Amino acid sequence: MSRGTRRALWAGLAVLLVAGLPARAQSPERVLRVCADPENLPFTDRSLQGFENRIADLIAQEMDARVEYTWWVARYLRRMLRNTLLAGRCDIMFGLPYDDRFTEEMRGVALTRPYYTTGYALVYVPERQARLNGVRSVDDLPEGLRVGVWNRTPPQDVLALRGYAHLVTYHPWYPDEIFRDLQSGQIDAAIVWGPTAGFYNRVHYGRVFEVRLLEGPDFIWRIAAIVRKDDTALLERVNAVLARQESQILKILDDFGVPHIETPPRPSSGSGDGRPSPALMGRETRQTHP
Repeated sequence: MSRGTRRALWAGLAVLLVAGLPARAQSPERVLRVCADPENLPFTDRSLQGFENRIADLIAQEMDARVEYTWWVARYLRRMLRNTLLAGRCDIMFGLPYDDRFTEEMRGVALTRPYYTTGYALVYVPERQARLNGVRSVDDLPEGLRVGVWNRTPPQDVLALRGYAHLVTYHPWYPDEIFRDLQSGQIDAAIVWGPTAGFYNRVHYGRVFEVRLLEGPDFIWRIAAIVRKDDTALLERVNAVLARQESQILKILDDFGVPHIETPPRPSSGSGDGRPSPALMGRETRQTHP
C-alpha cells in the first residue's frame, strides 16, 4: 500500500470517527414572548418604534433572550388578554396600571413591580395661556377655559362631577385631533395621558406645548407589566431586571418625551368616585392609560 493511499485511509477514518461522536447538547434559545398592539405609538408598533418596544428589548437583553411578539389590537384589554397572554401565546405585556383592582378583574394575571410613574397631563400653548403656568391640579383651573379631554377617562369624570362647564370631549382612538385643535386655538387646554402628550409634543408639534403632569390620586398612576399568575419564575426574573435597569428605563422615557415622576407616590387609586375608570377595566382605547 502506498504512502498516499495510507494517508487517504487515515483521513477517511478520522472523518468517520468525528462524525460518530455525539453532538454537544446546545442550550435552548431563550425567548421573551411579548403581547403588544401593532399600531399604538408611542407605546408599541410592528416596526418596533415604541418606547415599550425599547423596554422589552432592554429586559430581553438582560435575560440573554430575544424578543418575539404576538400582535393583537389592544382596543379591548380583556379580549386581547384572553386571546394572547391567557391563551399561552405570549408571556408578558407592558404598560398596565399598577392597581390591585386590575388583578381582581383579571384573576389570571400578576403585576410586576412598577417601572415608572406617569399620569394625565395638562397641555397648553404657554404663549397664549400664561395663566396656566401655576396650575398643578384641576382645583387650580381657571373658570371659562375650553378644556379638551378624552372620553371615558378620569379627567372627564372628575371635571364633570365638579361641574366644569366648558369641556370638549374627544375620542382617544384618534389622539391627533385634540392636539390639532389645541394648536389652532379651538380649545384653550387639554388634559390627556402624559406619555401620548409628551410624544406628540416632541415628535409631531415641535415642542410648542407645555406638558405638565397634574397632581392628585385620579391623575397619577404607577405603571407595570403583567404576566400569567402561575408564571412565578418569569415574574421574579422580570422584577429583578426592572430593579437593576431603572435608570435605563427612565432614559428611554426621556428619549420619547414621556413625562414621569421618578419617586413613585402612594399606590394608584382609581377615578374620583371610587370606581375603576371604564378605560382601566374595559380598555376602551388603544392608548395604554387608565
